[in-house]
Amino acid sequence: MNEDYPFENGHNVSWELEGFGPDEYLCSSVTLTREQFLQVRGLFELGDDEWMLAGSYPVPAEVQGPLHAIVETAPFEDGVDYFLGAYQDHSSGF
Repeated sequence: MNEDYPFENGHNVSWELEGFGPDEYLCSSVTLTREQFLQVRGLFELGDDEWMLAGSYPVPAEVQGPLHAIVETAPFEDGVDYFLGAYQDHSSGF
């Protein structure tokens, strides 16, 4: 790991799948493990942002089924907007 950039290769990062209801309130939140994220990231077009460090990505309807199978979350709800993104997590130990 590069001491100048502690998030290289997904180190010290966690990923959060969040659902926001009609009033933009947070109605669900699930943290993904690094292993889950490695399976999930192929479902998204990330370009050069292979660790989702640039921000949150919307979860399109066609991705919800495969994502649900990998993460084993509660079923996706109609009317809820879902996003997946990374955040710094120095305690993750990755």
